[in-house]
Amino acid sequence: MRVGLDATANGPTVVLGDPGRGRAVLEGDGQCLTCHRVGDKGAYVGPDLTEIGRTRTPVAIRRSLVDPTGSMRPINRPVEAITNSGRVIRGRRLNEDSFTVQLQDDQGHLVSLVKSDLRRAEAISTTSPMPAYGEKLTPAALADLVSYLLTLNGSQP
Repeated sequence: MRVGLDATANGPTVVLGDPGRGRAVLEGDGQCLTCHRVGDKGAYVGPDLTEIGRTRTPVAIRRSLVDPTGSMRPINRPVEAITNSGRVIRGRRLNEDSFTVQLQDDQGHLVSLVKSDLRRAEAISTTSPMPAYGEKLTPAALADLVSYLLTLNGSQP
């Protein structure tokens, strides 16, 4: 099935597949839960996908799967903070203001840091650690995965 995503005849389209098979890709061969969470399953290394179908368009989801570095949002870049005492915290920046930065570490813990207590806090990479699934999955499996991700709206058990 093709889903048109633009009102113009020349707009982008995304091929969709079977959400059930897409869930199997996410939980199996895609190894998505190695880094991402859906509900209470998975890891905290990458962004939580529990509501991605509500917050992202089909085109944006497919683009993230095919070109993760090109579509990576700055907020999702891996960050390393080093406190004045030498403690190293790695994770993703959730929020930042003039005086503090909040990170979610790789174990899912929220860490709030006062900037004056830090030696350094910066993105350690502008390259996504996520593989490019356009090369890893067949076109059918990619269409299935996009379809499943579109069903994720936060109401899953």
